[in-house]
Amino acid sequence: MSALTLQFTQVGLDALLAAKANGKKAQISHMAFGDASYTPSQTQTSLRNLKELQPIRDDNYETDENHQVTVVALFDKAMSAPEYAIREVGVFIQIDEPVGSDQNLVLLGVYSEPDRTLGYRTPDVKILQSVTLSLAQLPSDSVEVKPGIDNFNVLLDNELADLTLVQLDTMHRQLKQELRLLALENGQ
Repeated sequence: MSALTLQFTQVGLDALLAAKANGKKAQISHMAFGDASYTPSQTQTSLRNLKELQPIRDDNYETDENHQVTVVALFDKAMSAPEYAIREVGVFIQIDEPVGSDQNLVLLGVYSEPDRTLGYRTPDVKILQSVTLSLAQLPSDSVEVKPGIDNFNVLLDNELADLTLVQLDTMHRQLKQELRLLALENGQ
């Protein structure tokens, strides 16, 4: 998906300010896909047509002057809904909820654009979606990332193991072929 501008929501900003006033931080905890295409509004409280919600799996803070954080979510679960075009992406926060919980989610921001498809989700496709947020636009020290149970490294373990197995199998076949060629050359 190409870069879009995140529209922060008023309900998200209000939740950040309330958490900060109480000495707490809001946690960026979930990402969602929907299939509605529109210009996001600051007054939104939800995605227009939410299709899938997944916990944040990993994050990467950039501590330079940009104050950015990149969050990653894996959309790999079996889908209850039929396949759909991804036309909206939402980022959600929580305050004082256990890791992995999807209770009391507040929409922090939305990516969408009229008449634009960002991607396509089918049951057979895993999507590892990252979103970069500029923390400079938010109240200082009001937000942190709350990765779910599996982080990005755990997600990659299975993929890397599969890749390693394929590579070893290929090397084994090539070695067997080399040995057969040597045997044929020595036998003549």
